[in-house]
Order: sequence, then structure tokens, then C-alpha cells
Amino acid sequence: MSETKTRKPWSVRKIMLVRSALVFAIAVIFGGWIWISAAKLQFGNEEFSAEEMQRNTRKVVVEAVRGNIYANDGSLLATSVPRYDLVMDAKVQGCPSDTFAKYIDSFCLLLAQLQDRPYWKLRDSERKSQQQWKEYLYNLRNRGIHYRILLKNLGFDQVKEIREWPLVRLGKYKGGLWFIEDSQRMYFLGDLAKRAIGYSRNGVYVGLEGAFDSLLSGVNGERMEQRMPGRIWRPIKLDNLQEPMNGHDIVTTLDVGIQDIAQFALNKALVTSQAAYGCAVVMEVKTGEIKAMANLKRGTDGQYYESQNYAVDQYGEPGSTFKLFSVLSLLEDGYAKAQDSIKVGNGSARFYDRDMIDDHAPDKPYMTLKEAFIKSSNVGISKFVNNAYGEKANKFVGRAIDMGLGESMGFDIPSRNAPRIKTTTSKDWYGTSLPWMSIGYESQISPLQTLTLYNAVANGGVMMKPYLVKEIRQDGRIIRQQEPTILNKQICSQNTVDLLTSMMIGVVQEGTAQSLKNPDYLVAGKTGTAKVSDGHNGYKPGAYNASFCGFFPADNPQYSIVVVISEPRGGNYYGGTVAAPVFKDIADRIYSSHIANQPALHMAALPSAPQILSGRMEPTKLLLNELGISSTTQGSVKGGWISATALEHSVSLTSLAPLQPGIMPELRGMGLRDALELLNTLGAQVDFMGYGRISTQSLPAGSRISKGQSVTLVLKPF
Repeated sequence: MSETKTRKPWSVRKIMLVRSALVFAIAVIFGGWIWISAAKLQFGNEEFSAEEMQRNTRKVVVEAVRGNIYANDGSLLATSVPRYDLVMDAKVQGCPSDTFAKYIDSFCLLLAQLQDRPYWKLRDSERKSQQQWKEYLYNLRNRGIHYRILLKNLGFDQVKEIREWPLVRLGKYKGGLWFIEDSQRMYFLGDLAKRAIGYSRNGVYVGLEGAFDSLLSGVNGERMEQRMPGRIWRPIKLDNLQEPMNGHDIVTTLDVGIQDIAQFALNKALVTSQAAYGCAVVMEVKTGEIKAMANLKRGTDGQYYESQNYAVDQYGEPGSTFKLFSVLSLLEDGYAKAQDSIKVGNGSARFYDRDMIDDHAPDKPYMTLKEAFIKSSNVGISKFVNNAYGEKANKFVGRAIDMGLGESMGFDIPSRNAPRIKTTTSKDWYGTSLPWMSIGYESQISPLQTLTLYNAVANGGVMMKPYLVKEIRQDGRIIRQQEPTILNKQICSQNTVDLLTSMMIGVVQEGTAQSLKNPDYLVAGKTGTAKVSDGHNGYKPGAYNASFCGFFPADNPQYSIVVVISEPRGGNYYGGTVAAPVFKDIADRIYSSHIANQPALHMAALPSAPQILSGRMEPTKLLLNELGISSTTQGSVKGGWISATALEHSVSLTSLAPLQPGIMPELRGMGLRDALELLNTLGAQVDFMGYGRISTQSLPAGSRISKGQSVTLVLKPF
């Protein structure tokens, strides 16, 4: 009988040891796998590492803040301000249906009440009733829309208020509402110097904004963000990424007061003459600083807007203002003296195959050079020049080129076009070119170049470079400063300067610009009237450019001004009657408020600012201009209505909220006529008592008003 061996069962201790060993082995294997994977991620598998990095991190562009643009006194002309959009994720996971239903009514009520706030400037799509908002938001939620902008272009104060609203205060991941930030460029002068300061047109900056875009825009930075649970991205700091470098600030030479004066005077003349466009530039004689640059063009609605920089960009035939150069050449080269005379006959002369005719027949058959200039005789000037330079036209042309009239001056705002002074080697040089060049035809120069020439005479023969930017700053530090630059140390002798100044004074005292005569200060300048070119078709029938260029006070020149009015209507197109009055309006206002060391008589005569009623902007500014009172406009004026605040010798104008249908406007401070115009537009029934300006209105501003509703106005004296 065989003997069987019996196996002893495992003890509990042995079983526990085996299990522990097994768990330990699994842990070691798993841990080793993790370490190997980590090592591969860090060192071994670059492709896998890049894939993980791309999935969980992202590189974000951090935009630099665009620099500011300032006037010469430090007042802000242009800046970038943060603007915000209110965005909603209607399907956010952290906001269950019961929470959404709990707060949606009150949230929609607050949205609907924004219509009653005239300063919020809502879009049409943002004007909804409480019920319309509720239906709209529920529709977004039912459709699972994760991103929809509810309100656009909000300011900081508006955002601060909305953050306290229901749903919004729950936060992005519980309420589904948050704000996205962007920057918006703001211009504080409205249309004043708009084309010189610049703006964005189809994404491209023009004016100073465009010329200095690389400096103003700064350098964008980069930031890495890491994905966190709940679709949250948080910034992570890496040393190899670049911080944004904010844009530089620009300080201009513009004087806000002079700019306002120039633009208003130009606009008034354009409206009166119904001209196509015009420009006016004011330059400081000693430095070349541009104090004002106004450019206005008639729009399709008949109003005038700053849409093109004609002063810099419009190269054309200057007309009789170019006669200053012709006389300068004759005097400087010794070919004629001021009292030399020439036969002008009945005001007609033939050069080769063309006839030149004076606009006004001379009152005697002979004229001196000075008389020909003062009376703006085309025949007289062209005969003097043709007799002197007929066999050496290159000398006449060469002086213009040496003076810089044939090339761009490197102005701060570049031009798309270029000047042209025709030479004897030009393909289109004819036997008639010299006499016609002498009176301002067959050459292409800009109004700014004409002003630079006249300014040189005012400055004793020293030609200064015109400039608009005097400082560039970074974080408040001046990193570049523009000093006055001399283009030509002496364009002519002092004797020639004195003779030219005397002749230009004669133009005002007894010649074609006698409307500029005044007992307070002397003006020196020259009128210009030129036909408007129509390219290969010759000249536009009945179309002229009227111009005046000069400086004041003539005995101590401080400012030079050029004015060009293009294609005035109504038969009045002469420089002396269309452009010269603009010069006078500008010069009178500047003389009253900006020229130092005036006689006491003029300072005492400066009118103190009266109390001005709130109302329409254009009649108000017209009245102030006629009274000789300077005014400045604070910000842009929308809707054409302003309130006025009297300062010591000027008036500050501030925009009133545009009229909105069904909303009662602010009438206090207005006269009865303007108030009635507004209320009639709203269909209100008006009762009033008293006289003067409106002090009380029965319905507060911002209230709802319906057609036929009665409104009572109380007026009180000033």
C-alpha cells in the first residue's frame, strides 16, 4: 500500500506576503512606466512633447497701447481708450436652468431700461423691451449658442455698473456673461485738424497717425497661456517671451485756438461761395511751426468735411501768388528795379502764338514793376520776365529749383504727389512757357510750398522748414525734439526783402486786396486767381482757384497764412474777394488773442465774452466770429447742438446729447426759439412764461415724451 503525501495549507501570513509582493511589483512596474514616459516627454520623444505642449498651451499676442497725440500746450488731441463688449455664453455649464430662470427677468429689465439713457448710444439691435430680451436670450440658450455679443462699445463706468447686475455678478463660468476688451481711438477736436492729425481709413492710418504709425503703434508682446480645468486659460511666465512696448507719444505744434479760428473762417467762406474745397494754413514766421492746418471739402450733403489734406497734397498751378518769385528774381538778378516801367497797352500781349490778357484793363499804357505787382498785371509781369530771361530761361528756372520749389520739403505728413518746375529740357517746354510760368502757370506746387516762400520773405530771407511735430516722447521722456530747421539761409538780399515787403503792403493798401486794410496792423501779401486744370482737356470752363498768401504784422512779422478756395460759385472767383477775407478773419482773431506786445488800445478793445444761449452750433459760432470772440469746441459735436460757457475773453462750447425720438431733451440754458424747434420735432404742445433763457422745464431731460404731450417752459433774464 502506497503512502500518500498530504500538502499543508498556506498560512494567512504567507498569503499576505504574496499579495503584498504582487501589489508592490505592480506599483513598481506602473511607476517605472510613468518615469519612462516622463523621460520620453522631456528628452526622448520631441514629437510627443510638442504635441502635448500644443494641446495644453497657447501663445497669445499682447497688443501694445497706441501712443497719444498732443497739441503744443499739452492738451490731448488723440488717444486710445479701452472699450468693452458684453458677451454671453447661453449654454455655460455652470448656470443650470433654475439659476438662469431665477435671474433672467431682472437682467432683461435692466437691459431694456438702457433705452431711457440718451448717453449710452445703443445700436438698433440693442434696443429691446424686457420681453424681447427675454425671448432673445432663451432662444440663444435653446440653440446652445456659446458666444454672442449683447452690448458693444461700453466704457469703463458702464462696465462697472453692469458687473453688479444679476447673472453678470455670478461670473463668467456661473452666469455665462463676461466682458472682452478692445481699444478705440478717440479724437478730442472733432473735425478740427482732422486730416492733419489723421485717422484710420479702411484700416490704414492717414495724416500724422499714418506718417508716424510705426512709432505710435509700439511693439506687440507675446504671452503663453496654459489650459486649466473648465476651459480656463491662465497666463504662465516664460523668460523668452516679449513684453509689449507701448507706442510713443507725439507733441505737435498745433495751437487749438488758432486751429478753431482758421477752420471756422474757412468753413464760413466755403459755405458763402459754395466752393468745392479749400485750405488754410497758419505758420509761425521765425520757427516754421504750423499752428493751424484746415482742409475742407464739400460732401454730397452740402456740408464741408476734413477728408483730404489739400494744403500738403494738392499740387497745382498757383496763379498770381507766384508773381512774388518772379519779382524776387528780377530784383535779385538786377534785371529790373521797382520803378522801372514797361508798356502794357490795353492789357493784352502776344507771346509767340498765344495771347495774354489782364483780367482788368490797365488805367494807363505804362506800368512800373511795383505797379504791375500791386495791380497783379499778367501782361506787365510776364513782359518784364520775358524781356530779362528770354534768352536765359534756365537762370529763372534754376533759381526756383535752387530755392527748393521743385522738390518736396520733407514735411512731417508725406504727400502722394510731387511738385514740378518745368525746365528748358522738358518735353513740354514751349516758347510760351517762360511768360506763363512767370504768372503762376505751367508749374505744380502746393499751398504749403507757396506759404514757405512767403514766410521766407517775412523772415528776412531765411527759409524755414515747416513742421508739425516738435517732440516724440516715451513714457513721459523726450526722446526726440525737433528744432527749427533752415532750408535756405538767404533766398535773397535784405534790400530785395524790403522791396518785396513794400510791394506786398501796397497790394493791401492800394491794390487787389484792399479789403484787408485796417487801422490796427499792417498786412503784406499777394492775391492769386488761377484757372483750374482739367488734365489733357485744358482748363475747366468757369472754374478758378482763388488764393491769398501773406504775413502780419508787416512791420514785425509773426504769422504767415495761405488760403486757397477752389471753384467758388456765383461768378465771384478772385483771390482778393474770396480768399483775402478768410485771411482777414484769421489774422484779426490771432492779432486779438495771440500776438504779444500789442498797443494798449487793442488789448482794451478785446471784447469780454458775453453770456451765450445753448442752441445750434453753426449760428452760435458765426455770431462769435462776427463779434471777434474766440471759441473752442470741447470734443466732437454730434447733432449740431451745443451748450456755451463764457470764459474771460472766449467761449467754450460743449456738445449736447443728440435728439432722440420720444426722449425729452435738456432745454435749460436755451432760448425759446431753439427749444420750440426741438419740441415741435417731438410733437409736444408747449406753454411758456417769462423771457430770457429757459430756467425750468416741466418734464425733466431724459424722460419719456409722447406726441401731443404738454410741456411748460419758464424763462428768466440773464
